[in-house]
Amino acid sequence: MRLRHIEVFHAVMRTGSLSKAAELLCVSQPAVSKVLAHAERSAGLMLFNRVHGRLQPTREAELLFSETQKLQANLDSIRDLARNLALQPEGHLRIGCLPSLGLSVIPSAVEAFRVAYPRVSMRIQTRHTEELLNALLTRELDLAVALSPPARPGIASVELGRTPVVCVGPPADDREDTDDQPTTLQAVVEGDWISIGDADPLGEMIGNALEALGLDGRAPSVEAHTWHVARALAARGIGHALLDELTASSGAEAVSVRPLAPPLSVGVFALWRDGGLSSKAGNAFVDVLRARFA
Repeated sequence: MRLRHIEVFHAVMRTGSLSKAAELLCVSQPAVSKVLAHAERSAGLMLFNRVHGRLQPTREAELLFSETQKLQANLDSIRDLARNLALQPEGHLRIGCLPSLGLSVIPSAVEAFRVAYPRVSMRIQTRHTEELLNALLTRELDLAVALSPPARPGIASVELGRTPVVCVGPPADDREDTDDQPTTLQAVVEGDWISIGDADPLGEMIGNALEALGLDGRAPSVEAHTWHVARALAARGIGHALLDELTASSGAEAVSVRPLAPPLSVGVFALWRDGGLSSKAGNAFVDVLRARFA
């Protein structure tokens, strides 16, 4: 079967009719019918039976559909890549970042950047780390900003600076005798504490630090895989959360923030496709970000 055969076959399988498949592919119904018939002759298989005027996939069609879904997904990714390449990002900078950075570092950086480059339009998106990496590879984004992202082939990165890991609790903790006084990892996990899991770089780093101290057996009271949810829970006194200082300072609800002793910190990184940024504006925005941490 040729790629066009697979494309039409998938459209018919997804929509259940020749007319709807034609609408999906933006072609005529006779064209879909002709390609589908050619696909059946080429494969030597009957792919559909007509039952009461409707197309009913054969067992062979269901097996073929299951095996070709990955190929169809790859074709869709290629189309996305081609469309994004056509956007010509020289005068349009597409930036992705973690939600916490979108509320802390990014707004001031965009403000400074717009003073120097008022004619460059910008699009800001907040996504999780893996989504940012995938969007860079498919050229949906020109630049991304994340905390200690994992290495990924095809992605280059530079550390802009570091932000401390802090203990976040309810505002009632913010008393004169404890204000700004360091606490320890052991003190945090021996009380009610809120974990962010270990599925992202920050959570993994905290987990490694606890393991090094022999504290990894301490079960959290609550596990919240979203950093801002962990912060909101801590604000209500449900427990104490270990978060980066940027997230700790970016929420709407009042919290107490205490440093850790010994200190922990996490890197803030700018990321782009391997081979360098494609525009002067992209490099300039990285310089602005770096200045935020200087």
